[in-house]
Amino acid sequence: MNSYDSGDADFQRHSQFISTSVQKIYQNVSSMNRMVNQVGTAQETPEIRQQLHQIRTYTQQLIKDTDASFKDIVNCKDRHLKIQRDRLVDEFTAALTAFQAVQKKTVELEKNAVRQSKAHISIPKPPSSKTNNSYSDSPFENNFVDNRGQTQAQQQQEEIDLQALEEQERTIRELEENIVGVNEIYKKLGALVYEQGQTIDSIEASVENASVFVTDGTEQLRRASHYSNQARKKKVILALILATIVAVILLLIFFRN
Repeated sequence: MNSYDSGDADFQRHSQFISTSVQKIYQNVSSMNRMVNQVGTAQETPEIRQQLHQIRTYTQQLIKDTDASFKDIVNCKDRHLKIQRDRLVDEFTAALTAFQAVQKKTVELEKNAVRQSKAHISIPKPPSSKTNNSYSDSPFENNFVDNRGQTQAQQQQEEIDLQALEEQERTIRELEENIVGVNEIYKKLGALVYEQGQTIDSIEASVENASVFVTDGTEQLRRASHYSNQARKKKVILALILATIVAVILLLIFFRN
């Protein structure tokens, strides 16, 4: 991870990408909501499902790319860059929440569709292999042929329904995996920002403590210099007093002699 100084071009480039990505995520979520509302209704078409799958896949990749860009700006140290980063974190988190909501809505619709499909799909019974040639010219022969044709058509429809059911179940698994993936991005992003915030706070606290220590040290040196000057003055005064006393004693001795 790289750290960035104030006005660093890389930081601004990543920030711009993140901001643009957040807007695209919101736009995609809006489109997905419109498509999801058509699922299970008369307006639903295979084209809508295909478009929904494409836009969901694109948004999922966009989220991963945006998360990668956050890793490149999380180590910023300047306070105004930290404020900008935290704002982007909040915006990206809100966009993720909106994306998760539409995915969960899609999962519920798909699960309901699967339950309804399973309730209507029945296992076809193979027609009886026993035939009686004596009835080949029977008036019921045409009905048997018609019934056999209907059975084959039912089997084909059952196969189509089973394929559609399998596709719905694959979609559900994919959606659930996407939801788990986005939840992991939530956790990683929160952990990165928290860890970096703790580190920066620790550094700032150390700097502030060092500043306090320097200030205290300067004050102590000033006081020590003051006390030293006072002590020096006292020594000079004492020396002058002693010299005066000695001079007086010498004068007394001189005049007495």
